[in-house]
Parts: sequence; C-alpha cells; structure tokens
Amino acid sequence: MFYLLPMCALLFGGGLVSCSNVPLLGSPNGMGSANTVDVTAIRELPSDQNAQEVVYLQGQVITQAPFLNSGAYQLEDTTGKIWVVSNQELPNVGDQVVIGGQLQFQSIPIGGQEMGEVYLQETEQLERNAE
Repeated sequence: MFYLLPMCALLFGGGLVSCSNVPLLGSPNGMGSANTVDVTAIRELPSDQNAQEVVYLQGQVITQAPFLNSGAYQLEDTTGKIWVVSNQELPNVGDQVVIGGQLQFQSIPIGGQEMGEVYLQETEQLERNAE
C-alpha cells in the first residue's frame, strides 16, 4: 500500500501548514459543533524527516486515490496542500473536513537528492460536510 505513496507524491506533488483555534464545521457560528480544536495551517507543517507530530487540519478535499482497504486524498486549505492516508471511508472531492492525524515522512531519493515529503496518517475525522 505505501509503495504507491511515493508515486502519488511525484504525480500530484504535495504541500506543506499556522495554528488557530477553529470551531468544528457546522457549529452555531457557521462552522460546526460547539467544540473546537487547534487547527494547523498546511503551510506551517514541518517538512523534514523528523515530522511525527499529531495535528488537526481543516480544508477541502481536492483529489482522491483509493487503494484496497484504504486510500489517500489531497487536502487543501488557503495555505497549501497535503496528502492524507486513511483507513476510513474517504471523503468525496469537494467535501470540507476537519481531521486529526500523525505526520509521517516518506523518503523519495532521486539522483542522490532527497525528494521526500510529509503526509498525514489520518486517525480521526472530526467533521465532514459535503459541498
């Protein structure tokens, strides 16, 4: 399954995320429930091989890559894009989501240079609104 991730990274590129306390989608203030999480902007995510933090992201699903018994999707916010690997049902392209997960680094050595990138291993989908 993960042997496809480097290929996806090369084909679709990737982006990297600022923390803010954001209400979940559908809250009384127009975003979600009354609960809030500290959402990190994609641009603020660490891009190195030591990236293993647990973070929460909010954005729109722009691409899907279903795999057998799992899949991946690309999430975009106003600051960038990142690939998310999930064992849960994939959100549809266009859906707005708030998710939590652990950052991972996929090494992609090409011509003696490290072209790897950070992706998110999703652990929970907190909110999902269809567009």
